[in-house]
Amino acid sequence: MKNLKQNFKKQFTKSFCNKKEIQASVKQAKAELFAMCADLLGGKLTFKYGNRICTAHPADFPRCLTEWSRGSSIDVAIRNIIVSGFFSTEAKQGGSGLLSCMLWSNFFRQREHTQQFVEIFDTDAIINDWSPSGMSNSIVKKLVRLGGCGRPISLGEGNHLGTTIKIVSGEEIRCSIDPLFDSRTNINEMDGNFYGIAIDGIVENVSQIHKILESNVEEKIVVIARGFLPDVSNTLASNWIAKRLGVVPCVVLDWGVKNFLDLQKMGFECVSSDIGSEIRSTRLQKVISMSVTKHGIIYGSKNNDYRAKIIVSFGQDLGSLRGVAIDRTKTLLALSRFASRSGLSKIETASVHKFFVPNSSLIAARRARNSLEKILQNLGGVITTI
Repeated sequence: MKNLKQNFKKQFTKSFCNKKEIQASVKQAKAELFAMCADLLGGKLTFKYGNRICTAHPADFPRCLTEWSRGSSIDVAIRNIIVSGFFSTEAKQGGSGLLSCMLWSNFFRQREHTQQFVEIFDTDAIINDWSPSGMSNSIVKKLVRLGGCGRPISLGEGNHLGTTIKIVSGEEIRCSIDPLFDSRTNINEMDGNFYGIAIDGIVENVSQIHKILESNVEEKIVVIARGFLPDVSNTLASNWIAKRLGVVPCVVLDWGVKNFLDLQKMGFECVSSDIGSEIRSTRLQKVISMSVTKHGIIYGSKNNDYRAKIIVSFGQDLGSLRGVAIDRTKTLLALSRFASRSGLSKIETASVHKFFVPNSSLIAARRARNSLEKILQNLGGVITTI
């Protein structure tokens, strides 16, 4: 029986667009994006987020652009070049994605007024134009008044109800009080001096930390670890309630430092198998000024205002829309900062809509528009291989 050898050749399906077809696609894309900008600024555009339908604001431009990309019928290669151009500039300078889209689609008419210095009501005007209503609008206005244009701001999700804003001095460790311990003790917030122990692992039994507990029963101790087994949490809770020990177990989400061992410089006793240390041999180092809450720890000096930071925690009552609220807040905060540093311009659009924008975002948008125009004009043809 002969072995038959068959030669198989790879087959490709190729789609070729010549210069004329490219220009037709570009023209159609400009018309579609012109209409999208008009609906977006007019409050007539929506986007899907999970199982919810949300009314789009100009701050939601990246999501709207994604929706357009999925639904547009223009050639996919041309579409990808356009979308990539807008997303690239948006990533470098917040807000410039929408502005470059408005410029490229001829929705942008002219710049009416420019000013280099802004006041608080000027940033309010930008916030109102980019997100006319909702929680993000009110949050960012408050952040600007709290010094958000010059201070670091941390945005995160919490397990509490309602959205909270706090100004804190010191460094943050994102963690939460062990749930089982918390259910029995119900600690809200404590400020003072604590011994700090950071364990890059799980505390499996009380005997591992017995030496720590015996060494000092007068001072309060914060033990931060990847997790605690129920026996440990119950034992610590019982001793806390009976006022025999002041040990608070916290489950870490983010150490807040580039290197775990950096915590030693601040007085924490660090335990990690990677450096050959064991929990049983841990000793208390020195007391550290801390603020301990259900959802995090702030440690370090509270007297240096220049190190103060703002922490915004979005509550679980927002449900699936927390992602939208955080993204809008990030965009509006960036726009406020850009305007405070570079000034703002009032522009007129094709819908005779007056729109306030940061000068730096407008400069970045013009560069992105010019770059995209050159790319599309110099394309002699596009071959799409499947």
